[in-house]
Amino acid sequence: MIDVSWASTGLEVLRTGDFPDGRLNRSGTLVVCFGATWCPITRRFMPRFVALKGKLSAPLAVADISDQKDPLWDIFRIRITPSILVFRDGAVQMRIDGRRFVGITRSDLARLEREFSPS
Repeated sequence: MIDVSWASTGLEVLRTGDFPDGRLNRSGTLVVCFGATWCPITRRFMPRFVALKGKLSAPLAVADISDQKDPLWDIFRIRITPSILVFRDGAVQMRIDGRRFVGITRSDLARLEREFSPS
């Protein structure tokens, strides 16, 4: 079942099955926003995350952790949504954890842009 709110972002939506053994099941680099559709901070953040599309040297995706019992919460120690994890060849290379009542800041996104600039 596709979540309409994530589908509307135009980004690939990842689910638990995309992370067998706690690793992303693909090679290359992927910037993944772990988010929950019920989280108002995540919903406000998503347009800023989607706006990074094409500005980074890696594609973007959303990991849907809307179900609070989803094992991805524990596997990746997600405490706040949104949180961003960057995977390279399946392993976490970098993470930006959301902060309570704040989420991901503009300076966090600027850091991401510096680290993954296409130049």
